[in-house]
Amino acid sequence: MEFTSLEQEINADRESWFERDNIHLERLLEKVNREKTMLRCIAYHYMVRNMSWKARIKNLKAKLKKASKREKEHDRLQILDEASLTQHIS
Repeated sequence: MEFTSLEQEINADRESWFERDNIHLERLLEKVNREKTMLRCIAYHYMVRNMSWKARIKNLKAKLKKASKREKEHDRLQILDEASLTQHIS
């Protein structure tokens, strides 16, 4: 089947449009892949950051617990001290 010159021109244009569309879609795909890689890096960064903060919070809670235990012991000793002083005075 023979094509007329107009049909040949339309087919050539169609091929060039397909090529342009393919190039455009490949660029979009590359951009999406770059963004996806960047998002993975960001997610990893924040995951590590959160892990370090959780560890710091855990350590601070342990220190706080120790400090409150010491304070309670100190209060008890102070009460005993005051009681012994009152017994000596009276």
